[in-house]
Amino acid sequence: MTKKENIEELQDRMKYSGFGETLNQELEKKIKAGKSNFELTVTKEVGEKKLDYGLHFRKSDEGKYYYNGFDAKLTNPEGKEQSQRFYQNQGISAKEALNLLEGRAVFKSLFNKEGERYNAWLQLDLAAKDEKGQHPVAQYHQNYGFKLEDAVKELPLRNMNSPEQLDLLLYSLKKGNRHEVDIEGNESRVLLEANPKYKTMNVYDGEGKRMKNSDLKAAQEQVKAEAKQNPQTKSRSKGVKV
Repeated sequence: MTKKENIEELQDRMKYSGFGETLNQELEKKIKAGKSNFELTVTKEVGEKKLDYGLHFRKSDEGKYYYNGFDAKLTNPEGKEQSQRFYQNQGISAKEALNLLEGRAVFKSLFNKEGERYNAWLQLDLAAKDEKGQHPVAQYHQNYGFKLEDAVKELPLRNMNSPEQLDLLLYSLKKGNRHEVDIEGNESRVLLEANPKYKTMNVYDGEGKRMKNSDLKAAQEQVKAEAKQNPQTKSRSKGVKV
């Protein structure tokens, strides 16, 4: 592999990991300078929060450069910090790192020591750290019993009338996102996130306040009762725009 090919490969890796092309010139400069180990840094603003990333690169004895992963530090408006190092073989993207540092779970395809592929939800234990300052990573294996699609279908969602809409929702939730949806009995849109540990979905109102499942069920029953009394109400409810 030529140096040019090595640089292009690493640039593609950064782009695939969600860091775009803003670091391409700096990467090329470091490699052409023959640096053995180096770090590239980038800061992103997410609302009122700040994310600092440090991407790590290493030169092998044969002269090829490798991308080893990145450090991510999330700072909230009050100055509280959460940080973690994500390794290349975990396949975590910049956005997924944010979601993990905010406490949400991310669905990944991984490999065991025997090289066999398996699927698992990953979630950081933000209340604990090991001797290296890393948060333990909990894995909820594919056989753990949490089925995202089944959990989503238990909710009284509106405007999920096509497989494409459902696929988009599931994809977003697997990335660890909070996804906006419409729910029967709720005038405002709500936010969903996957909770594999407890094999359920977390639902939040527009202000980020957790909604109780009992409240959702009560609202759903009220909508059903109103629709039974007035069939036109049911028809109108289907027309609520996304």
